[in-house]
Amino acid sequence: MFLRSFWTIIIVLFITLPGFAQEITIPFHPVPNMPYFQSPELTIDSAEYDTLMLRIESKQKGTARLFWAIHYDPQFNPPKSIWFSVKRGDHDYYFDIPTQNPNWLGWVKGFLVYPETDPAKFEVKFASITRGNIGTKIRSGWQEFWGPSGRIVIGSTINLTPSSSIFGHSVNTYIYWLTAILFLLAFAWKRSFDTAGRWAICFALGAWVLLGINADINYFNIFRDNFSKYFGKTIEEKHAIAYGKDYYDFLVFARDKLPAEPVHFGVLSSRYAPELQPRIFLVPHVLVEPTSSKAEYLLLFNPTPEQLATAKGFRSYAQLDKNAYILKRKL
Repeated sequence: MFLRSFWTIIIVLFITLPGFAQEITIPFHPVPNMPYFQSPELTIDSAEYDTLMLRIESKQKGTARLFWAIHYDPQFNPPKSIWFSVKRGDHDYYFDIPTQNPNWLGWVKGFLVYPETDPAKFEVKFASITRGNIGTKIRSGWQEFWGPSGRIVIGSTINLTPSSSIFGHSVNTYIYWLTAILFLLAFAWKRSFDTAGRWAICFALGAWVLLGINADINYFNIFRDNFSKYFGKTIEEKHAIAYGKDYYDFLVFARDKLPAEPVHFGVLSSRYAPELQPRIFLVPHVLVEPTSSKAEYLLLFNPTPEQLATAKGFRSYAQLDKNAYILKRKL
């Protein structure tokens, strides 16, 4: 009895030990006049560190998005992000990043956390990054499964039930393996293909029903959060909530100042994914890369010094304020 208890304690301690990589504490600070939190510039080897822990205090349930920048793609953009659910209260969130996103590579230069709830009711209290262990991977997988993303069919499959992901793989993959194992065990026990087949079919159907319920719960939570934010608002108020009031005001300014006929324009901004909103909001104008020779105008909204250095060959065209203005290509 003593030996059994001793080895149980040893195993528990082993699987909860931190990885060999030293833990790095990462400070997050709210960005002035922006609805998100950002780390300072970092230099982290993605091959050595794979697990980020965020301690978040939120006064309301909702969702948030984690972004990171890497040395050869220093922008915070959707391809390098993870969407996750946020609970009310003070909680720890674990991200086994390589299993959730293939764009965790090279040298990581910084992080950004964008709450899709009221940023005034949201705070990143503590963050650290290290090499994960079995315990952190389980917590990350559990969080991922109940999160808002991953409800898609991964690959070609006969099962069209949307599902969450665990460790970067559709949960359907695990169900297929468990179904096969159950069939083999049932056949070895009962020596009957009919009995084993019935057990396997019942298990698979039950699992898919639970997955369907899980997807419905996730969709309902997203609907509830968006309903509370947007119901009863005008289209202008909805845009201001979705884009951020300052950025929306700038896009309205740009819409009024750009020529009536379609033109090609680029966007330079320090905010996350700055090209998403103007791509649609400023139609019929065409969004292009700011370094493209097709760019006739540049929209600048709180640009970084590095971004300003790339805006060569343009002159001042229209200005909303010192951090929000439009440039036009010189003839």
